[in-house]
Amino acid sequence: MDAEIIAIGSELLLGVTIDTNSAYLARQLAAAGVNVYRKTVVGDNAERITAAVREALSRADLVICTGGLGPTLDDVTREAVAAAFNRPLEFHQELLDQIAARFAAMNRPMSESNRRQAYVPAGARIIPNPRGTAPAFLVEDERGTVIVLPGVPSEMRYLFETAVIPYLREERGITTVILVRTLHAVGLGESVIGERIADLMQQANPTVGISAKRARYELRIGARAESQAEAEAMIAQTEAIIRERLGPYLLGEEELPAVVARLLRERNLTLALYEGIIQAPVLHALLVAPDIEQRLRGVEIHPLDRPADEQAASDLAAAGAATVADHWQSDLALGVQPASAPNEQGFTAVAFALVTPTGERRLTRPFDLRSTEGREFIGTAALDLLRRYLAGETE
Repeated sequence: MDAEIIAIGSELLLGVTIDTNSAYLARQLAAAGVNVYRKTVVGDNAERITAAVREALSRADLVICTGGLGPTLDDVTREAVAAAFNRPLEFHQELLDQIAARFAAMNRPMSESNRRQAYVPAGARIIPNPRGTAPAFLVEDERGTVIVLPGVPSEMRYLFETAVIPYLREERGITTVILVRTLHAVGLGESVIGERIADLMQQANPTVGISAKRARYELRIGARAESQAEAEAMIAQTEAIIRERLGPYLLGEEELPAVVARLLRERNLTLALYEGIIQAPVLHALLVAPDIEQRLRGVEIHPLDRPADEQAASDLAAAGAATVADHWQSDLALGVQPASAPNEQGFTAVAFALVTPTGERRLTRPFDLRSTEGREFIGTAALDLLRRYLAGETE
């Protein structure tokens, strides 16, 4: 079965509200063995919603819409879906009674506008909503099925789990399983990783995809099978190949900050930071790790107060790391210091120094510090330098 998701609401297009519903539905549909091929966001406009539903039905067996089921005039999903099926809206007294009962239970008066929520397309199957005042519904014809759910996340999730999943299993015969495992890599560029696993990315099942953020890479393995055990076996086989090809650059299912925190904890080591950047990118990268406060002894943030070229920046990073290690009596210390000026291409040399009980390790790389992303890259490079030491890798 192929599916598409349509998220409805002008607030989604304006960026006022983040569309978390589509992400949830995509994950759940994949786990249920349903292929999701497209996601669309449409504002509160009946004609555009109708067009989106018709277009989706021309490609997919299943279309799930969320949002636009409220009582106000801009909630037009009911009318739009009815138009997509060339059907009129029908009033259901039992729905109005359910809505009225919910308002009575909350000791609140029901507005006359709530009567709009008791209308659904003719012939639609009603999905009662005990968690809210917006009934959901399901419409079918020879093209496929459209399921319309409320936009309120808690209501949408409840109805999907208690009504939609049973419908897909019991009436549409969905029995396959799709499992997805996400692995994390660092230290290689996206193009290099892509070249090493190019053949895996071209296979149909299991599938392999890659995405990049902050110079860290997510490798997603998705397997379709008739049972969870079979899907897990397929993923394990592909993961083993990826591990062999990427070697120490593959972290596994843990993200980089979590790996660093775990290795510090396992080795019972403490850490101090010296950052020559006011935004403290290494500290921000590290703070997302669980229980890192038990390993982090202290941080000193000291932007440059005099010009420094690449060599001077390296020396300052090492000196700063040694100073904070001594001050906070930490086992390890990381120092980061950019040069005072970028080169002609706009890149600034950033020096890293890791002070350990047996010496120090240094690294210098160019970064574009004009953007937040450039500073995030610094956090990744620093933590990877630390990870490699903790993992026992030589320079």
